[in-house]
Amino acid sequence: MKGVLFYIAVFCVGSLVACKSESPPEEVVPEPVLLAQVFNYKLYYSDIKELIQGYENERDSIQQVRSLTEHWVRDRLILVEAEKKFPKEANMEQLLEDYRQSLLRHFFEQKTLEEQLDTVITEADLLTYYEANKELHRLQSGILRGYYFKIKRPESKKDNILKLWKGFPQKNRDEILSYTLANGLTNWSDSSEWHEMKMVTQLFPEGTLSPGAIRSNQSVMREDRDYIYLLYPLEVYQENDVAPLDRIREHAARFILHQRELELLEKIKKEIYDRDIQDERVKIYNE
Repeated sequence: MKGVLFYIAVFCVGSLVACKSESPPEEVVPEPVLLAQVFNYKLYYSDIKELIQGYENERDSIQQVRSLTEHWVRDRLILVEAEKKFPKEANMEQLLEDYRQSLLRHFFEQKTLEEQLDTVITEADLLTYYEANKELHRLQSGILRGYYFKIKRPESKKDNILKLWKGFPQKNRDEILSYTLANGLTNWSDSSEWHEMKMVTQLFPEGTLSPGAIRSNQSVMREDRDYIYLLYPLEVYQENDVAPLDRIREHAARFILHQRELELLEKIKKEIYDRDIQDERVKIYNE
């Protein structure tokens, strides 16, 4: 291998020198440089030459040749091993033809979908799916969306955060969010995100809150020696409830698109069949 790499290096340097010569040398066709052989498979420098054209440094080029050769050897060894295990009774030509046809069908279907599939999904589409498939989306565990804050116990009697909390979120919303943003150890101000109920209860002191005690639009306050824990659930769904549409929106959209894909492909296949039958391009002899 070292000898081959040396030859390549000399060949590259010689080529650079020749390019600098004023008179062009006579065209000489070099002997193919064999880099590696695995059983009857052979790798020549010309096979990988295009892959190392971007290297200006000779050392980097040689390293790249070594790396590509090693990769090729490993790949061919696996191929040889696969050939040993390949069933003798298998018809390779038929397998290749089946694979070619499969690729053609795949290309046709993908092209058809790219050109003709309606990918716009409206709220009405989502609602139609939701109403028809509610029973498929019962929750295995409770979920909620709302506000949660963990704050240090107020040290000053002038701190009126707990009084403000009593009217949250209908009142004092901005004051609460501003306060918890500045003083909260944990601040869930994005009320659109859904959370697992079991995970939420673990944010409170152990044993102080159970999933069954959480209700929509009913605030929760717990405290220990150092912290106050505040929760305001806007929507609560217990275990085995039907999941809200917002929770399954992405799943519903994927399902609708998949159904449209199947329907479009079936429609196109039928149109092609009907067209070519009518034009007598198809003849069926066993009817």
